[in-house]
Amino acid sequence: MAVAVPDDPVDFVPAADPLLRDQRLDHALTLPVLGIATRFETNSAYVLGVVESAFGAWRAAEDTAGEVRVRVVVHDGSEHVTGRAPVRHFCPDATRLVVHSPGSVAVADPERREGVAYVTTALAADREHFRSAVLEAVTLALLAHLDRHPLHAAGHARGDRAVLLAGPSGSGKSTLAYLAREAGIQLLGDDRVWIQREPALRVWGWPGQMRLTADSARHFPELASVEATSGVGGKEKLVVHGGQGAPPAPARDVAVCLLARGRRVALERVPAHEVADALRRVDPGFDRFPGRHELVVRDLAARGGWRLTLSDDPREALPPLRDLLESA
Repeated sequence: MAVAVPDDPVDFVPAADPLLRDQRLDHALTLPVLGIATRFETNSAYVLGVVESAFGAWRAAEDTAGEVRVRVVVHDGSEHVTGRAPVRHFCPDATRLVVHSPGSVAVADPERREGVAYVTTALAADREHFRSAVLEAVTLALLAHLDRHPLHAAGHARGDRAVLLAGPSGSGKSTLAYLAREAGIQLLGDDRVWIQREPALRVWGWPGQMRLTADSARHFPELASVEATSGVGGKEKLVVHGGQGAPPAPARDVAVCLLARGRRVALERVPAHEVADALRRVDPGFDRFPGRHELVVRDLAARGGWRLTLSDDPREALPPLRDLLESA
């Protein structure tokens, strides 16, 4: 796969010693990502531009808790591979995240409320790859420990109300999310939202990028020209930007809707225990906080929920989704 060359060069201020101990981080920016003050520091104006493109939309959000720090040190170097550098993510314990490529390394350490990344110019030059696999991964790994619990669900909102669409990968969350957004329904996220429990239940969303199954183009001809990329588990995905507007304010009135497949669209109530059982089935990547996840499940399932059966035409699910948002 060819690596795109950015319009702007990957500049950086070199360290005074080869171990990068005495590193000037002259470029800094603080943004309230998911409502938490997050300070980014780097030796590269280029990287600060990537920070702005990734998180700048959060500038209008209100700070609600603490502060974390993310440092990105760029150094001259190669990833020693042809094409896109492979980036792997490890969790050596219950708190830390380690991000590793052939030439770069990053660590998110929530107990210290900071993350640090040492990134080659080669990896930084692959802008979108660096943004998602390193910058966003480290930042969100820190924030997840500060009462921002990642939940595998799509989210839609209307004012202070939110409907969370829960189901395993491939159940139709992203397809319906894309269709709903195109129909003017506010999107919180196509596959992930963040739950805050204290001092009250809130659902934070961040539309960012939407990842649709490769066969979604049969429903949406405008996606025919979008190139499929390899996602988690090697599955081909169509990556669509969710827009650059400010993320929506956190929702407080929440309804959970379980997705199912069938011959025709149907919407029915389901009891609390059924909602809880469905939310307890966690896909890999959303299983880092089992104790807290059980508390989140209890909170979200307390009032019961709904089951939305999808037909082969996702457009038929729009009316019941609108009804849910009206009565969430």
